[in-house]
Amino acid sequence: MIYLYWYLGIGVVVLAVVYGAHRLTKEKKSESLRDLLEAVNPDGKKLSYRILNNFVAPVLAVILVVAVWPVVVYMQVKELFQKKESNGFPEEREFAVEREQLLERLTEQEIERREVVTDPLKAAPELPFGHLHAAWQEFLKGRADGAELWSFSARWQTMWGRKELRCGYVVVQDGAPGTHFLTVWKDIPDEAEADGSAKQERAKDIPG
Repeated sequence: MIYLYWYLGIGVVVLAVVYGAHRLTKEKKSESLRDLLEAVNPDGKKLSYRILNNFVAPVLAVILVVAVWPVVVYMQVKELFQKKESNGFPEEREFAVEREQLLERLTEQEIERREVVTDPLKAAPELPFGHLHAAWQEFLKGRADGAELWSFSARWQTMWGRKELRCGYVVVQDGAPGTHFLTVWKDIPDEAEADGSAKQERAKDIPG
């Protein structure tokens, strides 16, 4: 008999938690919406309807929750996980440079010499990285004393399966890559598509 008391007691606790959560998350109806619902449902003003809706139904719900509280807990947990999944898309993992993607160690002067933009039309300033020169200067300001600059090239796959090539420069501190500065960011065609295109090109060269 004591197990029954424990069971019902836990059911009451679950009922209180569910009711409290419902009250906290429940959106209050506006007066205009309540009036509209009552106008659509003429039985809403009847005494029998109000007793059934405001008294009988809640009592039955209380009895049901206390009697089968494990099912209620399971449904609430399942709904919580489903809500988390449906609230938004899976979080995109952030790109970070790995050690095996490092190419060569360079000085600041070497990088700036190789990245000077020469535009015959003078649309871009003749500076390292052109219009991105200010961003490059900000990138250098965040470098700690003794940190190294390395070039890198990385293949990256987004959560949607798109393959990308990302290249640039990265700050390396104690052998660990840190913040990076991108200079190349482009899509990579699928290998199957690339192979198919190459075969088609070769087929065009074969006499008919």
